[in-house]
Amino acid sequence: MLLTTFRIDYPILRTALAHAPDIEITWERSDLIGDGTQQLLVWADGPAFGTFEAGLEADPTVKPPTRVVEFDERRLYQLELTPEGRRASVYPTVVETGAILQDATATEKGWDIRAALPDEETLDQYHAFFTGRDFDVELKQLYEDWNPNHSSQSQFGLTDRQHEILVAAVDEGYLDIPRSCSLAELGTQFDISSNAASERFRRGSKTLIENTLSPDDQPT
Repeated sequence: MLLTTFRIDYPILRTALAHAPDIEITWERSDLIGDGTQQLLVWADGPAFGTFEAGLEADPTVKPPTRVVEFDERRLYQLELTPEGRRASVYPTVVETGAILQDATATEKGWDIRAALPDEETLDQYHAFFTGRDFDVELKQLYEDWNPNHSSQSQFGLTDRQHEILVAAVDEGYLDIPRSCSLAELGTQFDISSNAASERFRRGSKTLIENTLSPDDQPT
């Protein structure tokens, strides 16, 4: 299996994110329904929810959103793709090819999508999907597996952002007793909110533990 990370100029939520460049989106899950409907849950982190929600209303790839959960600087939205959004969505290809979508985040600069693909033929299918729709795509990482016995830390399955914040947490003293750095300070270092820093740190820690201390539990 191939572990890949793509940076994609993806049209889904592009308009909404352009309205609110301080917002970061974290994909939670997607669902395909028998009538062709495609829904997704996404977390939004940042201070500009008013402009972001106005952008959602104007975004041609999604229908008006449902707000599911709300915190100070974090909200969970349930979204349904419009026909235009469904035509742009790679998720049906994920399902058809047996790939595993592991992580996806988005800002106004584009989407970073991490997926485990069965083989090189599937990788070619994904590349053809994006280029065939004139989406700018960059393959940022490609590894044959996530075997923790290999020397490269990136084979632990971490995204670049997760790796950066875990390293920074150690370097800046977040894991010291007592702590000499807060999540808010880590977030400032990466120009994200404390909630987004917490989520990134949590996801990175979970991935690192799963792929090192309990590798036998990983899907194949």
